Amino acid sequence: MRKGRMDSFEASPFVRRPVQERSRAALVRIVSAATEVLARKGNDGFSMAEIADAAGMPIGNIYRRFSGKDSIVEAIKLDAIVRLEEIVRERLNGHTLTSAEQVVAELAETIATVSEQNEALHKVLYSYPISTPALRAIGLAGKGRVFDHYRRAILGFMDHLPEQRREIVAGISYQVVTSAFVAKSRGDDPILLEISWSALAQEVTKAAAGYLREAT
Repeated sequence: MRKGRMDSFEASPFVRRPVQERSRAALVRIVSAATEVLARKGNDGFSMAEIADAAGMPIGNIYRRFSGKDSIVEAIKLDAIVRLEEIVRERLNGHTLTSAEQVVAELAETIATVSEQNEALHKVLYSYPISTPALRAIGLAGKGRVFDHYRRAILGFMDHLPEQRREIVAGISYQVVTSAFVAKSRGDDPILLEISWSALAQEVTKAAAGYLREAT
C-alpha cells in the first residue's frame, strides 16, 4: 500500500493515530485486510473477526486503531473519496483544457478509471444497505470537494453568463456525470450494467456537453 494512501488513514478522524513504526505497519495490515474483506464479502460478511483473520492478528490489535467495524468502513470510504479527489485535481489542473466539454470529459474519464479499478469496493460503499448518516455525510462532503475542482475548471468557459447562471449550469452538468457513475457503482441498474465504464464516460460526456451547449 503506497505511503500517500496510508497518510490518508493516519490523518483520518476514524482512526486512532499510530505513533510507533510498528503501529503504522499494523495499520497497513489492518487497512489492507479490511478493504479486501469488504470488497470480497460485502457488508454482511464484514466483521472484526474476518478482518483479524485476514490481517493475521488478534482482534485486540484492531481495536487499538479502530473503535469498531463502522469506523473502519467510514475510514475506507473517506480514503476512497480523498483518492478520487486527488486524481481529479491532478487531471483538471495538469492538462491544458480548451473547452467546457473537455473539462467534462476529463472528469468523466477520471471517475470511470477509478471506478473500474475499485469496482467491487465501490459497489459496497455506494450500496443502499450499508448507508448510514455518517457514510452519507462523508460522501456528500467528498462530492462537494470534487465539485469545487470541477467548478473552478469549467467556470472559465462561462464568463459570458451571469454569475448565478454559471453556478447553476456548473452544478447540473456535474450532477449529470456523477449521478450516473454512482448508479452504476451500486450495480442495481440493469441498463448501466450493460455498458463498460469507459462507454459510460463517453455517454455522460455527450449528455453533459449537450446540456452545456443548450444552457450557455
